[in-house]
Amino acid sequence: MYIYSTISADVDYQTEAGTIRIAGKANVANQNIITPRGMATKVTAEQYAALQKNHVFALQKENGFLTAENHKEDAEKVAANMTGRDKSAPDTTEDMLLSGDVEAVEGTVVKRKERK
Repeated sequence: MYIYSTISADVDYQTEAGTIRIAGKANVANQNIITPRGMATKVTAEQYAALQKNHVFALQKENGFLTAENHKEDAEKVAANMTGRDKSAPDTTEDMLLSGDVEAVEGTVVKRKERK
């Protein structure tokens, strides 16, 4: 059983089976400057049953940030059909352009307008 996540941070769920950590760090650049759209965590059937009883896990799954599959898939492909980013994900250049927060673009450097 695999849990796929588009949450930007690891999450520790307190369950009757103990603490279960689901990998996050989706939409956050890693040490290789690669920004994964989704992450996968292998869990046992017992752990998944316990997770389903956790209120926070259930809400995040209902809102599309988590999904479960019986077999391993490419996390990037699974994430393409999930809610894209949570509010803790870092801003991207596209976010700043859409919000009008860009003062200047010089090569690959995007300068945000000063906030008052």
